[in-house]
Amino acid sequence: MTCLEKNNNSVLGPVKNITFSVLAAITAILVTLVIIHNFDRNRSIDDKIIINVLGKQRMYTQLISKDVSELHTLILENEGGISNLSQEEIDEQMSGLRNSMDVAREEFSTTLTAIHNERIHYDTYSVKINFSMINDSGDLKEIDALWADFNEAVQIVVHSNKTTPELLQAFNYIDDNNIKLLTLWDRLLDRFLKESLHSDQSSKHIEYGLMIAIFVLLAFYLYNLLRFIILPYNQLYKGISEIGLSTYQLRPQFPTRTRVTPMVAEINDMFLKIDNLITLVENISNNKSFMETLTFISKTFSVFIPYNYIGIALISEDKKYLRASYGVSDGSISGLTEKVIGINWPVSDTSLGPYLESGEARIINDLEAYCTGKPLQPYNKIIMEAGVRASIALPLKVSGEPVGMIFFSSKNKNVYNKQHLNILSTLANSIAISMNQNIFAREMQYSSILALAKLSEARDEDTGEHIERMSKYSKTITVLLHENNIYSDEITVEYIDQIERFSSLHDIGKVGITDNILLKPGKLTSEEFDEMKKHTIFGTQVLKAADKNMKNKGLSMYGMGAEIAEGHHEKWDGSGYPYGRKGTEIPLSARITAVADVFDALTSKRPYKEAFSLDKSFAIIEEGKGTHFDPVIVDVFLKNRSRMEEIYYKVEAR
Repeated sequence: MTCLEKNNNSVLGPVKNITFSVLAAITAILVTLVIIHNFDRNRSIDDKIIINVLGKQRMYTQLISKDVSELHTLILENEGGISNLSQEEIDEQMSGLRNSMDVAREEFSTTLTAIHNERIHYDTYSVKINFSMINDSGDLKEIDALWADFNEAVQIVVHSNKTTPELLQAFNYIDDNNIKLLTLWDRLLDRFLKESLHSDQSSKHIEYGLMIAIFVLLAFYLYNLLRFIILPYNQLYKGISEIGLSTYQLRPQFPTRTRVTPMVAEINDMFLKIDNLITLVENISNNKSFMETLTFISKTFSVFIPYNYIGIALISEDKKYLRASYGVSDGSISGLTEKVIGINWPVSDTSLGPYLESGEARIINDLEAYCTGKPLQPYNKIIMEAGVRASIALPLKVSGEPVGMIFFSSKNKNVYNKQHLNILSTLANSIAISMNQNIFAREMQYSSILALAKLSEARDEDTGEHIERMSKYSKTITVLLHENNIYSDEITVEYIDQIERFSSLHDIGKVGITDNILLKPGKLTSEEFDEMKKHTIFGTQVLKAADKNMKNKGLSMYGMGAEIAEGHHEKWDGSGYPYGRKGTEIPLSARITAVADVFDALTSKRPYKEAFSLDKSFAIIEEGKGTHFDPVIVDVFLKNRSRMEEIYYKVEAR
């Protein structure tokens, strides 16, 4: 080996080692963040499943108690000959109540057994649980003992056809111990939530500790890189100066400054991209909503790929349809999200089928030329009218299965190439993980909302279709406001989705109102009406408590539901209840729901009245403009009467 070769090795060896070490550290950061994200995601899903299951146990207990009370009343009325129903109707109602009790009893017992076996199954998920740390007080044992007698009492009620001492004893036992059983479940759930929060905090401490350790290691490597490269070159410059060579004005044959400056800028750009990738992973790890993650991508990832609009379409369970589900623009393409979100397109009518199967990306650099000579599909017409001229589509996969497509679209032609696919492949995987987590959380949330709505509905047989119509009326009114650019600072696509879900919880507080008031066929007395008004407070308390528990986990799920439950009986002129708020003091979601609620109440039959005609109902809504209701909302409502009638007849026809 020559002296020159030895010198090169002695100089470049440490540089190479440091370079490889830096790359290894960066890789370690990304791998560690992904591992931490997966751990937090799986634990978060497990916690949500356990909370959902424990909440259902409480619902089953209340459902059994309600059915037992109604069955007891039917038996007494039947034996006393004071019922207004025929014997056939009484038998049918009794049979339905017994079946309902038996199903709730079986579900309760099955879940209790699963808890003891420390394995809960939910849909396709199987969750391992350990109650030893949250059951030191023996609540679970007390539940077992209480449920053994409670279960036996329920079975006696289910299999009894007439009043006997044994049946009366069973009725009394269930009535006396229902609250105790509910309290025990609440205590168990509260301890689990505290333990879950403690575990989450411990995990975060570990996560931050690891990240700090990795960044310290990275700083150490960068320091050594500086020591082996910058300082030696500085020493070299000083040595040259000492021997006088620096007094010469050297003129190199190449533009040194103009070549070095872009290289430095490129290095800075590289670290910016890495930082953006890390921030994306952190957004996912910190349970950010998917729309927040998508908005972050839209604002920061133009350094990777040119685009003016990002859209996501999800594939249906039967793999036959693509549903436009998310969209975000940089502002230069407006209205596209509102026009396509929620629309289903048959996969067979698109060219995306083979790409979904193969997982390969599709690049269209000239959409106009691509569509020339072919039948113009409706979705192509919409995006071309919006100004899109080029796009790149990439399948989104979770566990190897396609779940949808992501589209990066530009107003300019010929902007995409195969180099964009490398970064997009990595980005698409992160998006799919975040989206899948978000969809699961939304479905868990929606299941909980439906369970709460059905709990309210079970108290009043006349409100079943009311909840469905309410949800559709509220959503349609919100969409119309959005289309007319009214309250545009509040209404977004996500807002529309939330009001459709949460408007069904407007009367959830009625579970706290006694049957003799809630089901009274005649007009309520002043005292009874004051009691009925409290359902707005009860509902708000329940939903705020649920939202508080979710906020402790870094999520907020029931905020709009609490707004609607509290404010849907407030009036524009301040004469409503419970707090007499007026005008825009009332949340927009509650003002929208108020119109939908009253309109459906007017057009529906109730124990105390017959249904009003559509003409009379619309007239009453118009009379309430500016007094009961937000005048702007009423104007949009009346202007689109046909849309409301369409919902009315569609649900009524079932």
